[in-house]
Amino acid sequence: MAARRRPRWATLDEEAVHLATYVGIAELLMGGCTTSMDHHYVHPRPRLIDAQVRTAQDLGFRFHATRGSMTRSTEDGGLPPRSVTQTAEEMLADSERLVRAYHDPAPGALIRVALAPCSPFSVTTELMTATAELAERLDVRLHTHLAEDPDEDAYCLATYGCRPVEYFESVGWMTDRTWVAHCIHPDEAELAALAAAGVGVAHRPSSNMLIAGGTAAAREMRGLGMAVGIGCDGSASTDHASLWLETRSALLLGRYRGGPTTMTARDALDLATRGSARCPGRADELGHLRPGACGDLVVWDTPEVALAGALTDPVEAWLRRAPSRAWATVVGGRVLLADGHPQLPALEEKLREHARAARRIQGLD
Repeated sequence: MAARRRPRWATLDEEAVHLATYVGIAELLMGGCTTSMDHHYVHPRPRLIDAQVRTAQDLGFRFHATRGSMTRSTEDGGLPPRSVTQTAEEMLADSERLVRAYHDPAPGALIRVALAPCSPFSVTTELMTATAELAERLDVRLHTHLAEDPDEDAYCLATYGCRPVEYFESVGWMTDRTWVAHCIHPDEAELAALAAAGVGVAHRPSSNMLIAGGTAAAREMRGLGMAVGIGCDGSASTDHASLWLETRSALLLGRYRGGPTTMTARDALDLATRGSARCPGRADELGHLRPGACGDLVVWDTPEVALAGALTDPVEAWLRRAPSRAWATVVGGRVLLADGHPQLPALEEKLREHARAARRIQGLD
């Protein structure tokens, strides 16, 4: 299925990306998310990231756009068709353009930009190195996939003569401006090196379980002092955007891996809030309610029946009992979800347009 899906990447245009971003933000708000990032790394047409940023700006959503890319096509041993890859020069030039156009370093910013080649093995060594240098010069964050699949070990050993984390360090990415997705297969020494460098990890519980490729050692990472946050991944590998579900799944996976006392509901809540804020470098202003923090808040709705007998710890009850849904989601003091419904203009119309675009991309029209 994955092989059939990839040529569809070439059909993406600004309108499709706008609609996907709009619907994605609506679903994130319903799932209790106030701040998100998207790792967009296929660019068959220019200015797709611009469409994402404009959509988030119009809706008032806090959004970190990550400018990704792939330079290795199927002809070079990579995943995508040649039509959606770019040269290093194109990627670097557009990365700098996007940072200068949209990145807001001020406290409380709604829009920030990070640089994000898809993975160390989907782009050239030269691009990985140049991207790290560009991020340093522009003072922005770095993001990529790392140690997601055991095949990476074999590929990196055959191609670079070292394991993925060692290669990651050799291209200048072992830095506290970096956070990575998944990070499932580093060994203990590699994990300690990542922690010492200040690299953060976006833990993706549902995606890990659906793909069945293993899961991050979130408890061990937190024990090393790493920033570990929660991500729901893309629609290809989860097709939902519930922060509550991801947080509960992190709780369950933590206990499944290490035993019933190794992950508490409050540990999982910390992943979803303060840990997630640390990953993009926003621990001072996001993930907590203190003076000087952003005015972000989620109010949850859990049925009274589900809470029957929950007399001690409300956080344990919130995650361990019946599904909860966000009743109100506030971003920067602005109510974007009320009574469980997104307060977004023309949502029904956008859903119809999204369905038409999906049918076109899947070749059903």
